[in-house]
This record gives sequence, C-alpha cells and structure tokens, in this order.
Amino acid sequence: MEIFKNLNTFICFFCLFLTNLSFSQIENDKNSLENYDWLNEVIISTNKDATKLKESVVGISLLKPYLIENKITLDAGKILNQVPGVVVNDGQINIRSGSGWSYGAGSRVMVTLDEMPMLAGDVGSVPFNFLPIESVSGIEVIKNAGSVLYGSSALNGIVNLRSVPIKNQQYVNVNVIAGFYQIPDDLKFSNKIRTNYGVNGCYTEKIDNHSLMFTWNQLNDDGYRMNERDYRVRIGWKYGYEFSSKSILNPLKLWLNGGTQRGETGSFLIWQNNKQGYTSIDSSYSINTGRRVNIDPIIEWNGKKWKHKFQNRYFSIDNKINNGDTSSHQDNKSVLLYSELKSKRSFGYFDLTLGIVRINTKSEAQMFDGNHIIENRSAYSQLQYKRNGWIAQIGGRYEHYNLDGNIASKPVFRAGINKQLGQATFLRASYGEGFRYPSIAEMFTTTSTGAIFILPNPGLKPETGNNFEIGLKQGISLGNKKVGIFNTYIDLSIFQNKYQNMMEYSFGSWFIGDFGSFKSVNMGSTTIQGFEIESAGAFEKSTNLKNEDGSNKTYKIEWLLGYTYSNPTIDNPNFVFGVHSNSDPMTFKNTAANPTNVLKYRNRHVFRGDIQFSLGDFEIGFSQKYQSAFENIDFSFLTLIDGVNSNWKSGNNAGLITDIRAGYRLNESIKIQFQTSNVTQNIFMGRPADLNAPRFYQMQLNYKFLGTDKTKILQRKKVLESR
Repeated sequence: MEIFKNLNTFICFFCLFLTNLSFSQIENDKNSLENYDWLNEVIISTNKDATKLKESVVGISLLKPYLIENKITLDAGKILNQVPGVVVNDGQINIRSGSGWSYGAGSRVMVTLDEMPMLAGDVGSVPFNFLPIESVSGIEVIKNAGSVLYGSSALNGIVNLRSVPIKNQQYVNVNVIAGFYQIPDDLKFSNKIRTNYGVNGCYTEKIDNHSLMFTWNQLNDDGYRMNERDYRVRIGWKYGYEFSSKSILNPLKLWLNGGTQRGETGSFLIWQNNKQGYTSIDSSYSINTGRRVNIDPIIEWNGKKWKHKFQNRYFSIDNKINNGDTSSHQDNKSVLLYSELKSKRSFGYFDLTLGIVRINTKSEAQMFDGNHIIENRSAYSQLQYKRNGWIAQIGGRYEHYNLDGNIASKPVFRAGINKQLGQATFLRASYGEGFRYPSIAEMFTTTSTGAIFILPNPGLKPETGNNFEIGLKQGISLGNKKVGIFNTYIDLSIFQNKYQNMMEYSFGSWFIGDFGSFKSVNMGSTTIQGFEIESAGAFEKSTNLKNEDGSNKTYKIEWLLGYTYSNPTIDNPNFVFGVHSNSDPMTFKNTAANPTNVLKYRNRHVFRGDIQFSLGDFEIGFSQKYQSAFENIDFSFLTLIDGVNSNWKSGNNAGLITDIRAGYRLNESIKIQFQTSNVTQNIFMGRPADLNAPRFYQMQLNYKFLGTDKTKILQRKKVLESR
C-alpha cells in the first residue's frame, strides 16, 4: 500500500488546488457548463443509459469520431491501442495491467457494440475483425470492474463501440484503402511485397417510420509474418420500425439487426528464432476458413414512466482449420443465444435500472474434447440518486453458471459517488466486484502449434475480484472567438484491482512423458495498484485566411494524452498451483523467468498520445504509443524457443511506436489521407517469440455524403401551412 500513501497526499493537494480554481471560475464565467464541451460528452456504457462524461462515477476514456476516422483503422483492436491505459497484445485486451497473455482464450474485458456483447461463446475472446469499425462513431472504455451491469467478462473493464446514429439526414461514408509493409531486409522471409487493400462503407437513413443502416467491409491483407493473412468479406445491417404517435402501439419500436462474414485467416504463434522473427517455427501454418453470422431482434418501449428494452442475439461461428496435420483436428463451431430484458424508471431524484439475462452456448469441437453446453443466467439492478451536485450509484447482480452440469454462482456488488466541487471540478470514488467463469476453451482445449502444446484443465475454478478507484476530473475552458477557444479536461485517478483464483496459463510437465505443456491454472490472489493521468481537448481559432467560399479558415488542435503506472504483483509467489510429473511442486516463483512477485506479461508503464493539427481543409496528426517491456514471462520460454532468452534479457523490448498521418479535403465529399505507422522502424518483442509490425504505409480515399435534413424540411412546411 506504499504507493497509496504518497498518492493520497498528492491527490488531496490536487483536489484543493483545482477546487479553488473551479470556484474562481464561477465568478468570472456565468455560462455554466455549456462551455466545457468535453465534459458534456454523452456516454452510454457506465449505466446502460445516456449520461454525461462529467457525471460518471468510474474512470472512462473516449475515442472521438475524428480519431477513429483519421487513423485509417482496419479493425477495432488497433485503434484501442490509442486509449490511455489500454494495451491490446495479440488480440488480448489489457486495461491497467488487469490481464496478461492467454493464447487467445478468455477475456477479462467485455466488448460490446451498442451494448450488445461481442465475445465468442466458446473461446471467450473478441472477434475484432467482425466488428463493423466503418460504422463506429465513438468508443467508450470503462476502466473498472463492470460485472454488475455487463456480467462475467467485464471483470477488468468494458469497451463499448457506438454506431453512427440513424437520422432523417441521409448519411453515406465509403473508404478505399491501400497500403504495404516495409519489412527490414534481415527479417524478410519472401521477396513478395506484402500488401493491404480493401473497401468499406456505411449508409444510414430514416424514411418515415423506418430506420435503415447498411455496412460492408472487404479486406485483403497479406500480413507481415509468414503464413499470416486476413482475407474477408462482411456485410451488416440494421432495420428499425417505429410506430407513429397515432398508433395504439406507440411508443413501441422494433429492430432486426445482423451481419455475416466469410473469410480466410492465417495465424502466427511463435518465430523460428529472433533472427527470423517473421518466420513461423518450422514454417508451420494454420489456415482458418471461417463463417460468422449474427441476427439481433430487439424490442423497445419508451413510455412516459417506464422504458423497456428486450434485446436478443443469435451468434453462430464455424471455423474450418487446416494446419497440415491430419491427426490434429482443430475445427470448431458454436452457437450463442443471448437474451436480455432491461427496464428503467425515473422518479424524483432517482433512476432505477433492472435487468435479467440468459446466455446459452453450445460448442462442438474435437480439440475441446467434444460437445459442451454452458448456460449463464443472471439478474441485476442499479439505483442512482442525483441532486445538488451529488450523484450516487449502488447496484448488484447474481450470476449463475451451468457447464455440463457443473454449477457455480455468486453475487457481486458495486457502488460509486460523483461530487461536483465547483463549476467544472468533479471528484469521484467507486468500488466494484467481478466474477468470471472460465471459457470452454480455457477448460477443455487440447492442441499444439509447433513446439507449443496446450492442455485442458476441467478443474479450473472461477475467478473473482474487486476494484477501487478515486478520481478527479477538472474541466478548463479559456479564451474567446477573437483569441481562440481552449477547451480541455485533466483526469487524475488512483486505483487498486484485486483478484482471487486468477486464471493464467503456466508451463509444466503435467504427466509422465510430457516434456512441457501450457495449461490454464488458478494462480492464487493478485494485487494491482497504480495511478493514471489523462487529458483530452481542443484549441480552435479563426484565421484571416480564406476558404474558396470566402469564409475564414479555422485553425484547430485536438489531442488525447495519457500515462498509466501500475504495480502488478502476486500476493503469494510460493502458492502451489500444480505438481510436475516428477512430483515437484509448481509455484509462480519457480515457473517465472523473474523470481519476484511481478505478474507475467504486464507493462508497468504505458503512455498513449495523439495530437492533430488542422487548418481549413488540411490536417496532420502524430501518434505515439509506449509500453515498457515485460518484466516477467514464463521461464520455459527462455529454454523452449530459440532466441527468446537473448532477446528478453537484452532489455530492448519496450514498445515505442510513432505514427504520422496527413489529410486533405478536396471538396465537401472527398478527402484523401496518407499514414505511416512505426515511422522509426522500431522492431521489438511484443510477447515471447513474436515481433511487432514493421513500418506500414497506407493511403485512404474517403467519400462522405450528407443528404438534406428532412426534419428541417418538415418544420419549414409546418410553418408555411400555419401561415
């Protein structure tokens, strides 16, 4: 707890300083909080209903539309690496060191699209390339346990992707993308130029009572590593019907959403050696020809007193895997059925949210030891009080799991407060509990890739945890139209995450004749403490330079910056979690490369920064991502795989990546953009036996069309008729 002793003193001083600043602002500015645009950003994920960023009782970061559009993003996983405190490593989301590397099985972070869970039912991982990033208008990242509202996989946080709103104004957005990787000569495994190209788009419109959205995405990516590729085609849709005010069914609204994807992907797990870091060991390969389909029927009732939402999902996954080994059957398919009924009512100073959830997953896979059925039933409630600058929330959830007749259940709770200390100063504190049941893949997988063998653990126990955070958010708004308007916030937080029965993969000789395999085990209890500082904002000023239409050009700077420090430790490094085939005990201390209590595959220091400058139709942006090297990994990697020992001990594995982009708007509809990722060609080991991406050049041609707003036409028509 030493870190908290020092931080408590600092944060108390910080609170007093910013409180005095905020009260002085009250005397000088009578425009209330309308000037603080960033504080008034609307978020959905904190309590499953629209609220403002300043009113959140938990730590949350936002990716605004300009950053998602201008980063030439191919999938959501890459753009999430721009969020302060977030690391996405090999498809695994890690918030504030809450997770390590789990071979693609299980997730402690819940990912949702418009509040609908987007995790695979059997593996429990995030299908990033299935997420329709082309229709995403913003991303919210909650950095606290969110199991009360979102269930098991929200133990370490929540990522919610928000779709473009469907309005009366027609919206069309199309992107054509092309690029190539510049692989260093000493790492090349082929003379072929590795290219990346595709097209994606989104169309939305509201016609009378009908709401329409259609999305499409086609991508051909050769990848930068041997046998790694991603060729896919995906389409998605949303259709909503809202009964008119004259109908007896008003205010009922019906939705039928969905999507389908077919593609071929190649996977890369470990290198040949550190000198051939982009070459897979023994040139091994694994090609997955996959199909995904989701259909989401939704019913909404927005009455005067009660609001109800009944959302459902059918999510089917079918993977045909060819790894060149006829004796290894890795084909798998699963069907997930999801239903949630959520109700909300406001009365006086209170908002009450209630919900029940049922999730049923059926998995068929030989590598999961046959067929399995897992069912999750849960009920949750949350009460919010809001008055006189105070916001308080308290909630609970009861989780019940049944996997092939094995039952586990547990209640979890959360509570939080937010107090407005001044005009733009908000102090928050929160406590949240979590409960995560292991995925089917974590419990039953039996497979191998090269020298890596994965074994099942049917006795794996659920993990539990809790999170505590204190945070202070200060909004700052200065200037005027003449000198320019400066609008930002600074957010400072300290946090502590504790987990019991934490699930981690560990290496050992589990039976006679086993020369070494990985298995998911319960490592015992862990503690992660740290602090984070974040700032986002903009400066905007009108210039004397003229646009073609005669208006003055606007100069604008926008930024998102954040630094996170964490101290991830295991409470008892001598806890025995298994026994080798020779009867020697397995502990964290004798299986880790660094015999300390520092958790494996965590980054103690994480910095994320993006700044964009624009003048009229021209813009240029810079991004920087830094994460310190792993201080601890599995000891077995040092002896099992060639090159890991020397590479890890070199100390040169901190990830410092710089990206540069530039764009120019040719007219109201067409914009051309260029981007260079990893400008400095910094190649490092992101995880054992895996190098990060080399320099990557991309170009994007964007076409955007906004039709006439029919709402304004109808308003003008009514005015004329009244005359």
